[in-house]
Amino acid sequence: MDVRRLIAVTRTWLPLFIASVILAAGAAFVISNQLPRVYEAKATLIVGQSLSAVNPDYNQLLVSQRLSTTYASLATKRPILDNVITELALPTTAGDLARRVRADAPLDSTLLTITAQDGDPTKAAAIANALTEQLIAASPTIQGRQSEIQAFIDSDLKATEAQIETSQAQRDSLNAVTNRTAAQEADLQTLDGRLVSLRSTLATLLAFTSNNASNLLTVIEPAIAPADSISPRPLLNTLLAAVLGLLLAAAVVLVVEYLADGIRDADSIAEVTGLSTLGTIPRMKRNKGGSEIYQLAALLYPRSGVAEAYRTLRTNIEFSAVDAPIRALLVTSSVPGEGKTITAANLAVVFAQAGRRVLLVDADLRKPGVHRLFDLPNEHGLTTLLRGDGVALDAVSHLTEQENLRVMTTGPLPPNPAELIGSQRMRTVLASLQNSMDLVIVDSPPLQAVTDSAILSSVLDGTLFVIDAERSRRRSVRSARQALAKAGANILGAALNRVPVKEASDYASYYGAYFSSDEPEPRANKVPEPTPESPAR
Repeated sequence: MDVRRLIAVTRTWLPLFIASVILAAGAAFVISNQLPRVYEAKATLIVGQSLSAVNPDYNQLLVSQRLSTTYASLATKRPILDNVITELALPTTAGDLARRVRADAPLDSTLLTITAQDGDPTKAAAIANALTEQLIAASPTIQGRQSEIQAFIDSDLKATEAQIETSQAQRDSLNAVTNRTAAQEADLQTLDGRLVSLRSTLATLLAFTSNNASNLLTVIEPAIAPADSISPRPLLNTLLAAVLGLLLAAAVVLVVEYLADGIRDADSIAEVTGLSTLGTIPRMKRNKGGSEIYQLAALLYPRSGVAEAYRTLRTNIEFSAVDAPIRALLVTSSVPGEGKTITAANLAVVFAQAGRRVLLVDADLRKPGVHRLFDLPNEHGLTTLLRGDGVALDAVSHLTEQENLRVMTTGPLPPNPAELIGSQRMRTVLASLQNSMDLVIVDSPPLQAVTDSAILSSVLDGTLFVIDAERSRRRSVRSARQALAKAGANILGAALNRVPVKEASDYASYYGAYFSSDEPEPRANKVPEPTPESPAR
């Protein structure tokens, strides 16, 4: 899909894109504002003494990092959560609380973060702080030491520190004496030995104290009640929903465009048939139940955009046959209902308006429609001319309101239309008609239905291939194009019929005021502008 095609698809489906974005964003905004708010509080602990130690030991730091992940796993275990529920008297279970709390411990850090969520910001902070307290309370048990043993160690540590201070004071006092006696020298040596022993004991006690343990838990940032909720986030949800709605709409459009078998523009016609588009005819409208003559826009509404489109088609047909002017033009389509009869009739009108003597021949001997379009009798016509010699053109054709335009209907329908169309008599009649008129336009059956059109295309000067922008399918159009090629037809190009008005042509916006102006109708009884869509034939 090239850039121009992408832009055209975007313009076509733009209402769907806008509606998808608005609906998705609006739904997300409404739902987000109705969801209950959730608040999140965080408390941070540090494991070990990596921050307080002057010269931290590398091995102790590694142990603290490993222990932090253990504490993170322990924080969401049922015994710890049960203690938190009991302490705060929470109306919940351990399983429900486990879904609302989280413990994170990075592998390269000794920090441990406790996160709690709740609809009440104060309660969220209380849960986080209570969980940290339970972890700190559980840490001595994890180390294998009871609180009584820790208290005994702390008591010995204080006593040892007091003895060291007393002995050091006595030593300093003796050391200040200049002329010490032998007894004083002995006491000084005794004090030095005692100090060495006491300091060794102090070092041993410090190794067992919790203040120097690698798994010491310390709160460095207690949880506080958050001011803002973490969810829902209406603006973010609205933006994400809008983007998602746009993406879903784009996916649907891409699938539809990929699977679409229709032909909507000149690029599609060139891709499927290799033909150039000679004209783009806007979708015509008419009153429901009204006469089919309302579809002759070139005759009844010569200043309309549809009439101008037929004049553009006429000009392009003339340019496509500059070297060999077209005397007989076949108008056909791939399947019924693509508007070939209406196109042939309006094309005959605009050629007559240009001063050419035109004869419109209805060669659809199975389902004729020209006589209904011009509101003419069908008692005599082409089949009458084929059956007998010496029949004058005036006897089997009808004058119309448009100067220089005559219409020949089918006449009585024969039982063998294919044989009649392919007969030598048909070739003779067509040659005679071309000698009598400046231009003969032949309306023929669809190519997919019968072979009449393929036979006629081989004996006429040029063929115009009508394609409906709404009903034509690529497979049928491609098959009809191949049938014309096998018959050796001189295909002038294609006419894209029933194109939406906004896509029909660029001149509509520039000449819109001119085309919409009122003009006297050519008929005695004024024909109002049609409104509903006209069925194609």
